[in-house]
Amino acid sequence: MTSTSPSFAGSARGPAAQQTTVNAAVPCGFFRYSVRESRFAAYNHCGETTVRIHVDVRGGGSSNDFHLCVSPGRTQLPGAGPNYLNAYYIGGAGCRSGERTGHTSH
Repeated sequence: MTSTSPSFAGSARGPAAQQTTVNAAVPCGFFRYSVRESRFAAYNHCGETTVRIHVDVRGGGSSNDFHLCVSPGRTQLPGAGPNYLNAYYIGGAGCRSGERTGHTSH
């Protein structure tokens, strides 16, 4: 007997379907994502200039938090994603991209 149906349902979609999911639009602001078993955190700045963000780090109260200057687009936060609670815009347009300072009141 000969079958006219494909042996694997959805096989025509293959890797292209996964790539669409991975390259889906990233929201503005803080977000988390996973690659295989690893979890990461990042900040997507949708503006046109550099800006300063406040990064909330898990544990240690505000002494572990820091400020980071980010460029337009996606900035990967260092280390593991579960270490971060949030990141948000605090101003500082025109700062030097990548500049990191300790937490100060804002």
